Amino acid sequence: MTMYKLRPSGSARWLACPASLVLEAGVEPEKRDDLHAAYLGSATHELLEMCIKQQKRAEAFRGEFITVYDEEYQNFPYVKEVDETMIASANFFIDEVGEPLPGSEVYSELEMEHSEIPELRGTADYVCINGDHALLADLKNGTGIVQVQKRDGTINTQLLSYASMVFDKFEQVETITLAIIQPNGKTKKKVRSTGINRKDCEIYLDRVKEAAKLADEATEATLDVIASEGSHCWFCKAKDICPARGKAEIDRDFGGDANQVK
Repeated sequence: MTMYKLRPSGSARWLACPASLVLEAGVEPEKRDDLHAAYLGSATHELLEMCIKQQKRAEAFRGEFITVYDEEYQNFPYVKEVDETMIASANFFIDEVGEPLPGSEVYSELEMEHSEIPELRGTADYVCINGDHALLADLKNGTGIVQVQKRDGTINTQLLSYASMVFDKFEQVETITLAIIQPNGKTKKKVRSTGINRKDCEIYLDRVKEAAKLADEATEATLDVIASEGSHCWFCKAKDICPARGKAEIDRDFGGDANQVK
């Protein structure tokens, strides 16, 4: 068992840089009330949950108010009236996942944690179990394109994290279709999917365990070794105190070895 929270949304970061788990644990959360796109995304997810659990189209909730509030990260609640944009996004998702086959089990906002790695936990937007196969669909409300699989075959680690927990929770499931549904994405292909099996997630879990082990065993002397600078730093809460990022910035600014800068 690791001492750090292995959030699926941050998996691309902590797999590439296990040191971020250690460093972020020492940073107090910053409370902000200006992340309107994120709040709108949360409100749209809540609308989708209402639609799926009550088996209604999104227009049934037109004019209702949804409150988004996370005490750890917000000073004040964000209140959003269900509008046409939210309705269109939720209905697009519903239409794309389609009507479940008779006998299927459908879950919305399914909270899970892995039995072998309890700190690997998260909430999946939509899971539909039909026999030994499952559909795991993730709603992305933003316009920036999020890939389910890169050209080199690398699969989105956030979805792999959720899939690992689905395999763990539902022993009969042997294969999963992973899908990212992006109604507002700036692309013609607003639904992207791929298939995986249990073996794929077993390999992925080995990577998760290794990252957690490196973080758990890290000392001040070894932290630099397991730190890695890259695009994954963008949303890291510890980027301002990260030794790897600091060294990379000095190298860029001075074109040399940070250790030589006095």
